Amino acid sequence: MRAPKYIFLIKRKLKLGEYMLKHWYEAKRPHKIPDKISSLQTENQDTAIAEKKYDVIVAGAGPAGLTAAYFLARDGLNVLVLERGPYAGAKNCGGASIMAEPTHKLFPNFWEECHCERIITDQAYWLMTEDSVLSSRFQSDRLAAAPYNKFSVKRVNLYKWLAGKATEAGAQILFNHTVKQAVFNENGLAGGVLTQNDGKYLADIIILADGANSLLAERSGLVPRVTPENMSLYVKETIALPSSLIEERFNLLPGQGTIIGLLGYPTAGFNGTGSIHTFSDSINISVGMAVASFAQAGFNPNDLLERIKKHPHIKRLIAGGQTIEYGGSLIPEGGYNAIPPLVHPGLVIIGDAGSLVNGTHGINLAMWSGFYAAKAVYAAKISRDYSVGKLSLYTKLLQESFIIQDLQANAGAAALMRNIPYAFDLYSRMGNEAAYQVARVYTMPKRAKRLMVYKKITSMQPVLKILSDVWKTWKVIR
Repeated sequence: MRAPKYIFLIKRKLKLGEYMLKHWYEAKRPHKIPDKISSLQTENQDTAIAEKKYDVIVAGAGPAGLTAAYFLARDGLNVLVLERGPYAGAKNCGGASIMAEPTHKLFPNFWEECHCERIITDQAYWLMTEDSVLSSRFQSDRLAAAPYNKFSVKRVNLYKWLAGKATEAGAQILFNHTVKQAVFNENGLAGGVLTQNDGKYLADIIILADGANSLLAERSGLVPRVTPENMSLYVKETIALPSSLIEERFNLLPGQGTIIGLLGYPTAGFNGTGSIHTFSDSINISVGMAVASFAQAGFNPNDLLERIKKHPHIKRLIAGGQTIEYGGSLIPEGGYNAIPPLVHPGLVIIGDAGSLVNGTHGINLAMWSGFYAAKAVYAAKISRDYSVGKLSLYTKLLQESFIIQDLQANAGAAALMRNIPYAFDLYSRMGNEAAYQVARVYTMPKRAKRLMVYKKITSMQPVLKILSDVWKTWKVIR
Protein backbone atom coordinates (compact mmCIF):
# COMPACT_ATOMS: atom_id res chain seq x y z
CA MET A 1 0.00 0.00 0.00
CA ARG A 2 1.49 3.32 -1.03
CA ALA A 3 1.56 5.85 1.78
CA PRO A 4 0.15 9.34 1.05
CA LYS A 5 2.58 12.17 0.51
CA TYR A 6 4.45 13.52 3.51
CA ILE A 7 3.19 16.51 5.38
CA PHE A 8 6.31 18.46 4.44
CA LEU A 9 5.85 18.23 0.66
CA ILE A 10 6.01 21.72 -0.78
CA LYS A 11 6.26 23.44 -4.12
CA ARG A 12 9.65 23.31 -5.74
CA LYS A 13 9.89 27.07 -5.91
CA LEU A 14 10.03 27.36 -2.11
CA LYS A 15 13.34 27.33 -0.27
CA LEU A 16 13.08 23.69 0.68
CA GLY A 17 15.91 23.63 3.19
CA GLU A 18 14.72 26.64 5.17
CA TYR A 19 11.14 25.38 5.04
CA MET A 20 12.09 22.03 6.54
CA LEU A 21 14.06 23.59 9.35
CA LYS A 22 11.26 26.02 10.15
CA HIS A 23 8.57 23.36 10.12
CA TRP A 24 10.51 20.32 11.23
CA TYR A 25 8.07 19.54 14.02
CA GLU A 26 5.39 18.83 11.43
CA ALA A 27 7.88 16.97 9.25
CA LYS A 28 9.00 14.57 11.92
CA ARG A 29 5.59 13.70 13.34
CA PRO A 30 4.87 10.08 12.33
CA HIS A 31 1.67 9.33 10.47
CA LYS A 32 -0.07 6.13 11.50
CA ILE A 33 -1.75 4.20 8.74
CA PRO A 34 -3.73 1.70 10.87
CA ASP A 35 -4.50 2.19 14.55
CA LYS A 36 -1.45 0.32 15.76
CA ILE A 37 -0.60 2.46 18.79
CA SER A 38 -3.17 3.97 21.11
CA SER A 39 -1.96 7.23 22.64
CA LEU A 40 -1.87 7.63 26.40
CA GLN A 41 -4.38 9.86 28.11
CA THR A 42 -3.10 13.41 28.55
CA GLU A 43 -2.56 14.51 32.12
CA ASN A 44 -4.54 17.60 33.09
CA GLN A 45 -2.48 20.51 34.28
CA ASP A 46 -2.99 21.10 37.99
CA THR A 47 -2.73 24.68 39.15
CA ALA A 48 -0.67 23.52 42.09
CA ILE A 49 1.88 22.01 39.70
CA ALA A 50 2.41 25.28 37.88
CA GLU A 51 2.87 27.17 41.14
CA LYS A 52 5.24 24.63 42.64
CA LYS A 53 8.99 25.06 42.32
CA TYR A 54 10.95 21.99 41.28
CA ASP A 55 14.54 21.07 41.77
CA VAL A 56 14.92 20.33 38.06
CA ILE A 57 12.77 20.78 34.97
CA VAL A 58 13.60 18.66 31.92
CA ALA A 59 12.23 19.91 28.59
CA GLY A 60 11.77 16.90 26.34
CA ALA A 61 10.98 13.23 26.95
CA GLY A 62 13.53 11.63 24.65
CA PRO A 63 16.33 9.27 25.66
CA ALA A 64 18.57 12.09 26.93
CA GLY A 65 15.91 13.87 28.97
CA LEU A 66 14.35 10.73 30.40
CA THR A 67 17.73 9.28 31.39
CA ALA A 68 18.61 12.51 33.19
CA ALA A 69 15.20 12.56 34.87
CA TYR A 70 15.57 8.94 36.00
CA PHE A 71 18.94 9.38 37.69
CA LEU A 72 18.02 12.71 39.28
CA ALA A 73 14.72 11.37 40.64
CA ARG A 74 16.42 8.19 41.82
CA ASP A 75 18.80 10.34 43.84
CA GLY A 76 15.90 12.12 45.51
CA LEU A 77 15.46 15.32 43.53
CA ASN A 78 12.03 16.67 42.61
CA VAL A 79 11.98 16.43 38.81
CA LEU A 80 9.38 17.59 36.29
CA VAL A 81 9.56 16.50 32.63
CA LEU A 82 7.58 18.54 30.09
CA GLU A 83 6.91 16.84 26.75
CA ARG A 84 5.01 18.35 23.84
CA GLY A 85 3.76 15.01 22.51
CA PRO A 86 0.77 13.05 23.88
CA TYR A 87 3.11 10.30 25.06
CA ALA A 88 6.81 9.51 25.08
CA GLY A 89 7.94 8.69 21.55
CA ALA A 90 4.91 10.21 19.85
CA LYS A 91 7.12 12.36 17.60
CA ASN A 92 9.21 9.46 16.38
CA CYS A 93 8.63 7.04 13.54
CA GLY A 94 10.08 3.59 13.11
CA GLY A 95 13.05 2.39 15.05
CA ALA A 96 16.77 2.30 15.49
CA SER A 97 19.54 0.19 16.89
CA ILE A 98 20.41 0.43 20.55
CA MET A 99 23.95 -0.35 21.63
CA ALA A 100 23.85 -3.01 24.31
CA GLU A 101 27.00 -2.36 26.34
CA PRO A 102 26.58 1.41 26.84
CA THR A 103 22.90 0.95 27.70
CA HIS A 104 23.58 -2.04 29.96
CA LYS A 105 26.00 0.07 32.02
CA LEU A 106 23.24 2.61 32.66
CA PHE A 107 20.32 0.18 32.96
CA PRO A 108 21.64 -3.31 33.80
CA ASN A 109 19.97 -6.11 31.81
CA PHE A 110 17.69 -3.57 30.14
CA TRP A 111 16.68 -6.14 27.53
CA GLU A 112 14.71 -7.97 30.21
CA GLU A 113 12.44 -4.93 30.69
CA CYS A 114 12.53 -2.91 27.47
CA HIS A 115 10.77 -4.43 24.48
CA CYS A 116 13.57 -5.05 21.98
CA GLU A 117 12.65 -6.33 18.52
CA ARG A 118 15.62 -8.45 17.45
CA ILE A 119 19.16 -9.22 18.56
CA ILE A 120 21.44 -7.85 15.85
CA THR A 121 23.84 -10.58 14.76
CA ASP A 122 24.27 -9.42 11.18
CA GLN A 123 25.72 -6.13 9.97
CA ALA A 124 25.99 -5.32 6.27
CA TYR A 125 26.81 -2.38 4.01
CA TRP A 126 25.61 -2.03 0.45
CA LEU A 127 27.29 0.12 -2.19
CA MET A 128 24.46 0.59 -4.67
CA THR A 129 23.83 1.59 -8.26
CA GLU A 130 20.46 1.59 -10.00
CA ASP A 131 20.64 -2.14 -10.76
CA SER A 132 23.37 -3.69 -8.59
CA VAL A 133 24.69 -4.03 -5.05
CA LEU A 134 28.25 -4.54 -3.84
CA SER A 135 27.91 -5.74 -0.26
CA SER A 136 30.07 -6.44 2.75
CA ARG A 137 28.54 -8.50 5.51
CA PHE A 138 29.50 -9.75 8.93
CA GLN A 139 27.59 -12.41 10.85
CA SER A 140 28.53 -13.97 14.17
CA ASP A 141 26.75 -16.20 16.65
CA ARG A 142 28.91 -14.62 19.35
CA LEU A 143 26.82 -11.47 18.96
CA ALA A 144 23.73 -13.47 19.95
CA ALA A 145 24.93 -14.11 23.52
CA ALA A 146 24.40 -11.83 26.53
CA PRO A 147 25.31 -9.07 27.08
CA TYR A 148 24.83 -8.87 23.30
CA ASN A 149 26.01 -6.07 21.01
CA LYS A 150 23.00 -4.37 19.46
CA PHE A 151 19.23 -4.65 19.41
CA SER A 152 16.75 -3.26 16.97
CA VAL A 153 14.08 -1.31 18.83
CA LYS A 154 11.02 0.70 17.96
CA ARG A 155 11.60 4.16 19.29
CA VAL A 156 8.15 4.46 20.79
CA ASN A 157 8.72 1.33 22.88
CA LEU A 158 12.15 2.50 24.03
CA TYR A 159 10.89 5.95 24.98
CA LYS A 160 7.85 4.61 26.82
CA TRP A 161 10.08 2.24 28.77
CA LEU A 162 12.43 5.07 29.73
CA ALA A 163 9.43 7.20 30.72
CA GLY A 164 8.26 4.35 32.94
CA LYS A 165 11.69 4.10 34.55
CA ALA A 166 11.70 7.84 35.22
CA THR A 167 8.23 7.89 36.78
CA GLU A 168 8.99 4.80 38.87
CA ALA A 169 12.01 6.66 40.22
CA GLY A 170 9.78 9.58 41.20
CA ALA A 171 9.90 11.98 38.26
CA GLN A 172 6.68 13.61 37.10
CA ILE A 173 5.94 13.81 33.38
CA LEU A 174 3.41 16.17 31.80
CA PHE A 175 2.51 15.40 28.20
CA ASN A 176 1.02 17.84 25.68
CA HIS A 177 3.10 20.62 27.21
CA THR A 178 5.23 22.48 24.67
CA VAL A 179 8.00 24.54 26.24
CA LYS A 180 8.48 27.83 24.40
CA GLN A 181 11.57 29.16 26.13
CA ALA A 182 13.61 29.24 29.30
CA VAL A 183 13.11 32.07 31.78
CA PHE A 184 16.07 33.94 33.27
CA ASN A 185 16.26 36.36 36.18
CA GLU A 186 17.92 39.77 36.14
CA ASN A 187 21.28 38.12 36.81
CA GLY A 188 21.00 35.82 33.81
CA LEU A 189 20.29 32.71 35.89
CA ALA A 190 17.73 30.28 34.47
CA GLY A 191 14.86 29.69 36.87
CA GLY A 192 11.97 28.28 34.90
CA VAL A 193 10.27 27.75 31.56
CA LEU A 194 7.27 29.11 29.70
CA THR A 195 4.94 26.71 27.90
CA GLN A 196 2.82 27.18 24.79
CA ASN A 197 -0.35 27.75 26.82
CA ASP A 198 1.41 30.51 28.81
CA GLY A 199 2.04 28.25 31.77
CA LYS A 200 5.10 29.02 33.86
CA TYR A 201 7.05 26.33 35.70
CA LEU A 202 9.84 27.15 38.12
CA ALA A 203 12.95 25.18 39.00
CA ASP A 204 16.46 25.68 40.29
CA ILE A 205 17.99 24.07 37.19
CA ILE A 206 16.70 23.58 33.65
CA ILE A 207 17.77 20.77 31.30
CA LEU A 208 17.04 21.30 27.62
CA ALA A 209 16.51 17.98 25.86
CA ASP A 210 14.11 18.87 23.06
CA GLY A 211 16.03 17.10 20.32
CA ALA A 212 17.65 18.06 17.03
CA ASN A 213 17.34 21.67 15.89
CA SER A 214 16.51 22.77 19.44
CA LEU A 215 14.06 25.60 18.85
CA LEU A 216 13.83 25.99 22.61
CA ALA A 217 17.55 26.71 22.95
CA GLU A 218 17.38 29.02 19.93
CA ARG A 219 14.38 30.98 21.26
CA SER A 220 16.11 31.27 24.62
CA GLY A 221 19.11 32.88 22.93
CA LEU A 222 21.48 30.08 23.91
CA VAL A 223 22.47 28.70 20.49
CA PRO A 224 22.66 30.15 16.97
CA ARG A 225 20.24 29.07 14.29
CA VAL A 226 21.29 25.71 12.89
CA THR A 227 22.51 25.72 9.29
CA PRO A 228 21.05 23.43 6.61
CA GLU A 229 24.54 22.03 5.99
CA ASN A 230 24.78 20.74 9.58
CA MET A 231 21.37 19.09 9.71
CA SER A 232 20.24 16.00 7.82
CA LEU A 233 16.65 15.08 7.13
CA TYR A 234 15.72 11.40 7.01
CA VAL A 235 12.45 9.92 5.85
CA LYS A 236 11.36 6.54 7.13
CA GLU A 237 8.76 3.91 6.38
CA THR A 238 7.82 0.83 8.36
CA ILE A 239 6.51 -2.11 6.33
CA ALA A 240 4.79 -5.05 8.00
CA LEU A 241 5.83 -8.58 7.03
CA PRO A 242 5.46 -11.95 8.78
CA SER A 243 8.34 -12.72 11.11
CA SER A 244 9.15 -15.99 9.36
CA LEU A 245 9.27 -14.25 5.97
CA ILE A 246 11.72 -11.64 7.28
CA GLU A 247 13.99 -14.39 8.57
CA GLU A 248 13.79 -16.25 5.28
CA ARG A 249 14.55 -13.23 3.11
CA PHE A 250 17.43 -11.99 5.26
CA ASN A 251 18.79 -15.47 6.11
CA LEU A 252 18.28 -15.02 9.86
CA LEU A 253 17.63 -17.35 12.75
CA PRO A 254 14.43 -16.73 14.75
CA GLY A 255 14.81 -13.69 16.98
CA GLN A 256 17.96 -12.49 15.27
CA GLY A 257 18.14 -9.40 13.09
CA THR A 258 20.20 -7.44 10.63
CA ILE A 259 21.00 -3.81 9.93
CA ILE A 260 22.03 -2.83 6.42
CA GLY A 261 23.68 0.50 5.66
CA LEU A 262 22.95 1.83 2.17
CA LEU A 263 25.29 4.10 0.20
CA GLY A 264 25.34 5.52 -3.30
CA TYR A 265 22.17 5.17 -5.35
CA PRO A 266 19.70 5.89 -2.49
CA THR A 267 20.64 9.57 -2.26
CA ALA A 268 20.59 10.36 -5.98
CA GLY A 269 24.13 11.64 -6.44
CA PHE A 270 24.51 13.42 -3.11
CA ASN A 271 26.34 12.32 0.01
CA GLY A 272 23.86 10.72 2.37
CA THR A 273 22.87 7.33 3.66
CA GLY A 274 20.03 4.89 3.92
CA SER A 275 19.38 1.90 6.13
CA ILE A 276 17.26 -1.18 6.60
CA HIS A 277 16.38 -2.33 10.13
CA THR A 278 14.61 -5.61 10.78
CA PHE A 279 12.02 -5.76 13.56
CA SER A 280 10.02 -8.71 14.84
CA ASP A 281 7.28 -8.42 12.26
CA SER A 282 8.24 -5.42 10.14
CA ILE A 283 11.07 -3.75 8.25
CA ASN A 284 12.05 -0.10 8.60
CA ILE A 285 13.60 1.66 5.59
CA SER A 286 15.12 5.11 5.94
CA VAL A 287 17.06 7.42 3.67
CA GLY A 288 18.31 10.96 4.01
CA MET A 289 20.94 13.61 3.47
CA ALA A 290 21.74 17.18 4.45
CA VAL A 291 18.85 19.64 4.29
CA ALA A 292 21.08 21.82 2.11
CA SER A 293 21.36 18.96 -0.38
CA PHE A 294 17.58 18.69 -0.63
CA ALA A 295 17.42 22.41 -1.34
CA GLN A 296 20.14 22.08 -3.99
CA ALA A 297 18.51 19.05 -5.60
CA GLY A 298 15.08 20.65 -5.68
CA PHE A 299 13.10 17.54 -4.85
CA ASN A 300 11.15 16.54 -1.79
CA PRO A 301 12.39 13.85 0.62
CA ASN A 302 9.60 11.46 -0.27
CA ASP A 303 11.16 11.11 -3.73
CA LEU A 304 14.19 9.38 -2.22
CA LEU A 305 12.09 6.94 -0.24
CA GLU A 306 9.90 5.99 -3.19
CA ARG A 307 13.02 5.70 -5.35
CA ILE A 308 14.82 3.33 -3.02
CA LYS A 309 11.75 1.12 -2.56
CA LYS A 310 11.74 0.49 -6.31
CA HIS A 311 15.34 -0.70 -6.39
CA PRO A 312 15.28 -4.35 -7.52
CA HIS A 313 17.29 -5.61 -4.55
CA ILE A 314 15.06 -3.83 -2.03
CA LYS A 315 11.79 -4.36 -3.86
CA ARG A 316 12.15 -8.11 -3.45
CA LEU A 317 12.78 -7.74 0.30
CA ILE A 318 9.58 -5.78 0.93
CA ALA A 319 7.35 -7.55 -1.61
CA GLY A 320 3.92 -8.28 -0.17
CA GLY A 321 4.43 -5.96 2.79
CA GLN A 322 2.05 -3.28 4.02
CA THR A 323 3.07 0.22 5.02
CA ILE A 324 2.01 0.78 8.63
CA GLU A 325 3.91 3.97 9.50
CA TYR A 326 5.96 6.70 7.91
CA GLY A 327 7.52 9.98 8.92
CA GLY A 328 10.74 11.93 9.10
CA SER A 329 13.39 13.07 11.53
CA LEU A 330 16.21 15.57 11.69
CA ILE A 331 19.67 14.44 12.77
CA PRO A 332 22.48 16.85 13.71
CA GLU A 333 25.50 15.95 11.59
CA GLY A 334 27.77 18.92 12.03
CA GLY A 335 29.96 16.87 14.35
CA TYR A 336 32.31 18.17 17.01
CA ASN A 337 32.70 21.61 15.46
CA ALA A 338 28.93 22.20 15.53
CA ILE A 339 28.49 21.56 19.27
CA PRO A 340 27.11 24.75 20.88
CA PRO A 341 27.89 25.92 24.43
CA LEU A 342 26.25 23.24 26.58
CA VAL A 343 26.39 24.93 29.98
CA HIS A 344 24.72 28.20 31.00
CA PRO A 345 23.81 29.71 34.37
CA GLY A 346 21.23 27.33 35.82
CA LEU A 347 20.84 25.40 32.55
CA VAL A 348 22.45 22.59 30.55
CA ILE A 349 21.77 21.24 27.05
CA ILE A 350 21.92 17.50 26.38
CA GLY A 351 21.49 14.90 23.64
CA ASP A 352 20.57 15.87 20.09
CA ALA A 353 19.76 19.39 21.29
CA GLY A 354 23.49 19.75 21.91
CA SER A 355 24.45 18.12 18.58
CA LEU A 356 25.92 15.15 20.46
CA VAL A 357 25.53 12.75 17.54
CA ASN A 358 28.36 10.76 15.99
CA GLY A 359 27.39 9.02 12.77
CA THR A 360 25.09 6.12 13.60
CA HIS A 361 25.62 6.67 17.33
CA GLY A 362 22.86 8.90 18.65
CA ILE A 363 20.67 7.19 21.23
CA ASN A 364 23.51 5.87 23.37
CA LEU A 365 25.28 9.24 23.28
CA ALA A 366 22.02 10.95 24.24
CA MET A 367 21.49 8.64 27.21
CA TRP A 368 25.04 9.05 28.45
CA SER A 369 24.90 12.83 28.08
CA GLY A 370 21.73 12.71 30.19
CA PHE A 371 23.56 10.64 32.79
CA TYR A 372 26.53 13.01 32.93
CA ALA A 373 24.20 16.00 33.10
CA ALA A 374 22.36 14.36 36.01
CA LYS A 375 25.62 13.97 37.94
CA ALA A 376 26.53 17.62 37.40
CA VAL A 377 23.04 18.90 38.18
CA TYR A 378 22.83 16.83 41.36
CA ALA A 379 26.18 18.18 42.56
CA ALA A 380 25.04 21.74 41.80
CA LYS A 381 21.75 21.24 43.62
CA ILE A 382 23.40 19.80 46.72
CA SER A 383 25.81 22.74 46.87
CA ARG A 384 23.10 25.25 45.85
CA ASP A 385 25.51 26.62 43.30
CA TYR A 386 23.94 26.85 39.84
CA SER A 387 26.73 28.79 38.20
CA VAL A 388 28.45 27.85 34.96
CA GLY A 389 31.53 26.95 36.95
CA LYS A 390 29.68 24.37 39.03
CA LEU A 391 27.61 22.96 36.17
CA SER A 392 30.73 22.66 34.02
CA LEU A 393 31.24 19.29 35.66
CA TYR A 394 28.88 18.17 32.88
CA THR A 395 31.25 19.20 30.09
CA LYS A 396 34.22 17.84 32.04
CA LEU A 397 32.57 14.42 32.25
CA LEU A 398 31.69 14.57 28.56
CA GLN A 399 35.26 15.42 27.61
CA GLU A 400 36.63 12.53 29.66
CA SER A 401 34.18 10.08 28.08
CA PHE A 402 33.95 8.33 24.74
CA ILE A 403 31.35 10.89 23.63
CA ILE A 404 33.57 13.91 23.08
CA GLN A 405 36.68 11.87 22.36
CA ASP A 406 34.94 10.07 19.49
CA LEU A 407 33.41 13.29 18.21
CA GLN A 408 36.84 14.92 18.24
CA ALA A 409 38.31 11.98 16.35
CA ASN A 410 35.71 12.50 13.60
CA ALA A 411 35.73 16.29 13.76
CA GLY A 412 36.57 16.68 10.08
CA ALA A 413 33.95 14.27 8.74
CA ALA A 414 31.27 16.89 8.02
CA ALA A 415 33.71 19.10 6.11
CA LEU A 416 35.05 16.07 4.24
CA MET A 417 31.57 15.23 2.97
CA ARG A 418 31.19 18.79 1.70
CA ASN A 419 34.65 18.75 0.10
CA ILE A 420 34.01 15.45 -1.70
CA PRO A 421 30.27 15.78 -2.46
CA TYR A 422 30.38 13.00 -5.03
CA ALA A 423 32.10 10.43 -2.80
CA PHE A 424 29.28 8.03 -1.97
CA ASP A 425 27.72 8.03 -5.42
CA LEU A 426 30.88 7.92 -7.54
CA TYR A 427 32.81 5.36 -5.51
CA SER A 428 29.74 3.16 -5.19
CA ARG A 429 29.46 3.13 -8.98
CA MET A 430 33.17 2.48 -9.36
CA GLY A 431 33.05 -0.39 -6.88
CA ASN A 432 30.08 -1.98 -8.59
CA GLU A 433 31.64 -1.59 -12.02
CA ALA A 434 34.87 -3.20 -10.84
CA ALA A 435 32.96 -6.08 -9.24
CA TYR A 436 30.89 -6.57 -12.38
CA GLN A 437 33.94 -6.70 -14.63
CA VAL A 438 35.74 -9.12 -12.32
CA ALA A 439 32.70 -11.40 -12.21
CA ARG A 440 32.08 -11.23 -15.97
CA VAL A 441 33.69 -13.99 -18.03
CA TYR A 442 35.32 -12.86 -21.28
CA THR A 443 37.13 -14.70 -24.04
CA MET A 444 40.32 -12.73 -23.49
CA PRO A 445 43.56 -13.32 -21.57
CA LYS A 446 43.55 -12.43 -17.87
CA ARG A 447 46.19 -9.76 -18.37
CA ALA A 448 44.09 -8.04 -21.03
CA LYS A 449 41.03 -8.23 -18.79
CA ARG A 450 42.86 -6.62 -15.88
CA LEU A 451 44.00 -3.79 -18.15
CA MET A 452 40.44 -3.32 -19.42
CA VAL A 453 39.06 -3.12 -15.87
CA TYR A 454 41.75 -0.62 -14.90
CA LYS A 455 40.91 1.61 -17.87
CA LYS A 456 37.18 1.49 -17.12
CA ILE A 457 37.68 2.47 -13.49
CA THR A 458 40.19 5.23 -14.17
CA SER A 459 37.93 6.64 -16.87
CA MET A 460 35.36 7.24 -14.11
CA GLN A 461 37.90 8.95 -11.83
CA PRO A 462 41.58 9.67 -12.64
CA VAL A 463 44.14 7.90 -10.48
CA LEU A 464 45.54 11.11 -9.02
CA LYS A 465 42.05 12.26 -8.04
CA ILE A 466 41.38 8.90 -6.38
CA LEU A 467 44.61 9.19 -4.42
CA SER A 468 43.74 12.76 -3.44
CA ASP A 469 40.35 11.67 -2.11
CA VAL A 470 41.92 8.76 -0.22
CA TRP A 471 44.45 11.11 1.36
CA LYS A 472 41.75 13.59 2.41
CA THR A 473 39.77 10.76 3.97
CA TRP A 474 42.81 9.29 5.71
CA LYS A 475 43.61 12.62 7.35
CA VAL A 476 40.13 12.65 8.90
CA ILE A 477 39.86 9.05 10.09
CA ARG A 478 43.46 8.30 11.13
